[in-house]
Amino acid sequence: MPTHGQRLIASAGITVEIEDHDFPDPSPNQMLVRVTRSQVSAGSEMNGIRAIQNQPDVRRPIGYATVGYVEKLGLGVADYREGDRVLCFGNHATHCLVSLTTTDGGDWQSQPDRVPDGITDEQAAFGVLGDVALHGVRRGTLQLDESVAVFGAGTVGQLTIQFARISGTYPIVAVDLVPSRLDKARLSGATHVVDASQGNPVEGVRAATGGRGAEAVFHCSANPKLLQTTLEAAADRGTIVLSGSAPGTAEIGLQVELLRRELTIVGNYETGLLEPHPYWRWTRRRNRRATFRLIASGQLKVDHLLTHIVSPARAQEMYRMIAAGGSDWLTVTFAWD
Repeated sequence: MPTHGQRLIASAGITVEIEDHDFPDPSPNQMLVRVTRSQVSAGSEMNGIRAIQNQPDVRRPIGYATVGYVEKLGLGVADYREGDRVLCFGNHATHCLVSLTTTDGGDWQSQPDRVPDGITDEQAAFGVLGDVALHGVRRGTLQLDESVAVFGAGTVGQLTIQFARISGTYPIVAVDLVPSRLDKARLSGATHVVDASQGNPVEGVRAATGGRGAEAVFHCSANPKLLQTTLEAAADRGTIVLSGSAPGTAEIGLQVELLRRELTIVGNYETGLLEPHPYWRWTRRRNRRATFRLIASGQLKVDHLLTHIVSPARAQEMYRMIAAGGSDWLTVTFAWD
């Protein structure tokens, strides 16, 4: 019989409310997860919410990363047991119906991963954005002592800084408009910070890199217009990795910045990486498990990024805070227990 619970629903005007909902029993190759924590994505998830803010007839569930315990199993589920703790893509809700097939949902299927002992539910929720940041670092092919600049010190930017540190890069320059985020960037491992509200960020990056610019620049901001700035901050033959979920379009200089300086622009979206390919073995599952292992070992620190662990009753307040832009928040997590 269906399981009664609740979920968050978004509608026009950045309106988010709790709705009662009956979650069906799992079909074959599905399982029902009782959610304890769900983490908001300030990138992809907020882009979806903004897309309906002027559509008064649209109401839809929202979500991104969820952590919880397997409550019911459908027929054919062999790799999980009731009581297993898992991370998966899912809506902000008391329960999440998880599909284990490769045909349901395409690249945005549930993609569950068992959470190991030694990390909390809040820490485990970073497995999804950790996967995003780690894939960007892999795409950037970082080398020991390579100079790095990270534009945008939100959650993905903070995780990118840490993966760059673990990779042995130096210096690591964090660029943001919010001083508190720069303070946290130092805790994440940035060797230099640039307050873009106080001066030219390109000059700041060049000063920190001996005048050359950064050999690898990560665009971790939701602002597409920042792309031109990242090109200017890059060293000759440098690489710019687009790890932020910046919507819309950007205008860049082709002749002077991109062509003459032989720069490379790399996208980061992980399309088609549910299974390893001969040319790319780093799947989302492998990245998440690396994230879990590094959190458990203390090499990847995420507790200082947890600025809001709140009841879903405060969802409206949280989403409007995020929509307003950067301030003293980084990661919003809803507690469903």
